[in-house]
Amino acid sequence: MKPHFTDQLLIKNVSDWIIIGSVGQFFAQTETSERAWESSKPIHTLSHVTEPRESLVEILRGRVFRGLHAGTLEPGARLPSARELVDEFGVDHRIILAAYRELAAEGLVDIRERGGVYVAPTAERSGIEPTLPVTWFVDTLTAAFAREIPAEEVHEWLRRSVETLRLRAVVVSSTEDQVAGLARELRDDFGLLAEGIVGAELADPELHSATMRRADVLITTTAQAELVDRLGAELGKPVITIDVRPDLVAGEWAMLLRQPVWAIVASAEFGAMLRKFFANVRGVENLRILVHGKDDLSTIPDGAPTYVTSRVRESLGNTRIRGRILPAARSISIDSARAVFDYIVRANLRAAQTISFSPPVTSHKRA
Repeated sequence: MKPHFTDQLLIKNVSDWIIIGSVGQFFAQTETSERAWESSKPIHTLSHVTEPRESLVEILRGRVFRGLHAGTLEPGARLPSARELVDEFGVDHRIILAAYRELAAEGLVDIRERGGVYVAPTAERSGIEPTLPVTWFVDTLTAAFAREIPAEEVHEWLRRSVETLRLRAVVVSSTEDQVAGLARELRDDFGLLAEGIVGAELADPELHSATMRRADVLITTTAQAELVDRLGAELGKPVITIDVRPDLVAGEWAMLLRQPVWAIVASAEFGAMLRKFFANVRGVENLRILVHGKDDLSTIPDGAPTYVTSRVRESLGNTRIRGRILPAARSISIDSARAVFDYIVRANLRAAQTISFSPPVTSHKRA
């Protein structure tokens, strides 16, 4: 049975999945962090989502973390109120406030009575690590308790669910840039042994047949889904179709494109995709695309915000870029991540059962 996912929040009329870096530390000094946030209007609402609060928590948490990382937010900065975000997300202000309260419980924001919502003063601007999600830890341990799993065994079961097998993934997408970026995320965030193939190369079935047969799972994008589904059926491999985070373009890049931004790509095809992808974003005329190995990278001004694709980063070596390189962001949507983790956990736990591991040994057992 092949896991598939179709993200209901996916931006309409996008022909393929595009990996984009995070917003950089470029905001003009005259911009306040609050105005920067509020200018980021999404191209979706959450009114049709089954659990809008959970979706909002992820979006708001991500905005705060990325804002701190990029320097567009700082500890103590005021955030938009729940009522100010009603038009943006299309949900009742009480749902937004509930999402803010979850972030407050994590220590990421402060909610002041009749005073607004602020980035917690303890948040650091550099070397940021995610705030420990205390409530989530408590809920997880409580759920384990309800299933007769002692708290001190939980970490061992989690380890087995992701480390029993070393799973191989083959990524299939339309360009070198997309393949390299998606493979990087799957290695860094999911622990998969990921390598990639450009879809057009699969026209020769012999060219990558050994690579495809070694794979445990095939991961692809919307434009290549039909081809990869067929190959998966022929090879008996599960296929997962990945979507991009729906708030990425409307959030981070809507802010980024307020001034000239350079993008260094490996192929002209991906450059054309970027232009099409951002065609309806205000400020798209500020996007300057350079193809590595073809265009002169020395034309990038000193300190200019510059997005470099993962494929280009692999090829640059010691080449110095004059611009300020934007940090990469996680681009896989939360629901797509869930589909990948669902496959990983199920495969690992099946293997663990086959190996007949004993339950984790604990120091305290019931009499």
